[in-house]
Amino acid sequence: MDNSNFNQGGQRYDAIKHIDYLIDMVKDASSVPFSDKCSIERTETINSLQILKNNLPAAVAQSNDIVARAQDIISTAREKNKKIIDDANRMYAMKVNDHEITRGAREEAAQIIANAEAQAEELRRNAHIYVKSLLENVNETLADNMAKIQTNLTEINSTLEEGE
Repeated sequence: MDNSNFNQGGQRYDAIKHIDYLIDMVKDASSVPFSDKCSIERTETINSLQILKNNLPAAVAQSNDIVARAQDIISTAREKNKKIIDDANRMYAMKVNDHEITRGAREEAAQIIANAEAQAEELRRNAHIYVKSLLENVNETLADNMAKIQTNLTEINSTLEEGE
């Protein structure tokens, strides 16, 4: 595989595969005898790292899409909450005609509203937990990738400095 595979139009860029490619390139590089150092092709490595750098903002955009989806989930939960409360209020208004029915309706409406609010709160809580989980996964993946990139850059810099 070469750098051209990461920059073809129409294909979705995969930063993880690109990082794996760079790791494999370093692993497969010619060893310097009696050391843990290796020799890599400078131009190809720099070009590949430049491609990775230019495409990394796309990975960040994906995390923005996750946040937008989470906001949609929260918005849907709020709409369901409003509908449940509106339904409860309608039921309450229908039962106001008779005193005994009114007393029972008030109790039932209060219970329905409490249940609706509890369900809405649970939906909001679950949406927040889901969003948090997604964002933590994205954050961890990005942190891992940045650490791998930094390690690779350090190794490449060491190799380049030794070659001079």
